[in-house]
Amino acid sequence: MQEKPMPRTIQLVLDDDLARRLEERLAAEGGDGAALLERALRAHLDAGDEAAAARDAVIRAAGEGEFGTAPGLSADHARVRLWLLGWGGDGESGPPGSC
Repeated sequence: MQEKPMPRTIQLVLDDDLARRLEERLAAEGGDGAALLERALRAHLDAGDEAAAARDAVIRAAGEGEFGTAPGLSADHARVRLWLLGWGGDGESGPPGSC
């Protein structure tokens, strides 16, 4: 059986402006300052996790597009690079593959 992690207490020192804004929010909305800060930290960390997952998905998709799709459904990096380098030149062509 896995043990449930114990809550952890941290000390947070707020500058005057942040402390004032927190107090104003609590006065307007009520509630507990520690709970509000915990929700804010959780939202911040969740957003970071979601951004990292999206970045990883884009990297995976880019790799699959370059190395793993059926012929004609994507263009490899070298062909796209040559196409981009040719923009505005005499030999400018349409996009390679499905990029």
